Amino acid sequence: METVKRDPEYIAKQLKLLRKMFGLTQDALAEASGLTTRTIEKVESGRHRPEEQTLRSLARALKMDVKVFQKPNPQEETRARAAMERAIRKMVLVRTTPIHTASDFLGAFENRHAFRVDQSQVITEDALDVVAAMTDWVRDLNDVWVDCDSVRRLEYARSFADLCTQLEEHGYLCHMGSHRQRLHHAGKPDLVFDVGLMSIQAASGAAGTRYALVELEGDWETLEKDRMALPPDFFEQ
Repeated sequence: METVKRDPEYIAKQLKLLRKMFGLTQDALAEASGLTTRTIEKVESGRHRPEEQTLRSLARALKMDVKVFQKPNPQEETRARAAMERAIRKMVLVRTTPIHTASDFLGAFENRHAFRVDQSQVITEDALDVVAAMTDWVRDLNDVWVDCDSVRRLEYARSFADLCTQLEEHGYLCHMGSHRQRLHHAGKPDLVFDVGLMSIQAASGAAGTRYALVELEGDWETLEKDRMALPPDFFEQ
């Protein structure tokens, strides 16, 4: 495993810029990386040399190579900038809220072209069974939703809310949010999708709004107007 050269001031600057670029608070980044908010504060102060494992945890949470925290030499800067610009095109921050009621579900489910599911936090068999049922519901409903009348939609929403209640009994919450992504081909109109995210999270500390960084697959990218601009001095001292 290659060792990362750790320049505290450079690391602090990079972390603050990355966190703000993706719209993350210190608390949200701490949660995503498995670190404490105090650790994030110390790293961003530039007065402490963080452990390499801390940097790896931060890089993993940001879905970046850990070398993003290593000051590049002139030869490396072009490659590092290209990698950063690709990350801006491929990464999207999704705001999610917990689903408890039929009304919550109706608000989160409307007008989605597709849904992605993140159940990576689920470890118990009983909860996995419920999540499997919820995943089937979401994917099946997405196919027929446009043809359903209001009464039928409400029935489906209530059934899904019942599954959310079962999930809570096993110690998890269902969160939902959405983001936009585009498929661009030269000479053709962009194909833009509004994609829902169903994220199953441990109930402890997940009662309110949460944020998830999603890496877009294949040729999908973020919309240009949704992207953060890379500061011109991003790689400077």
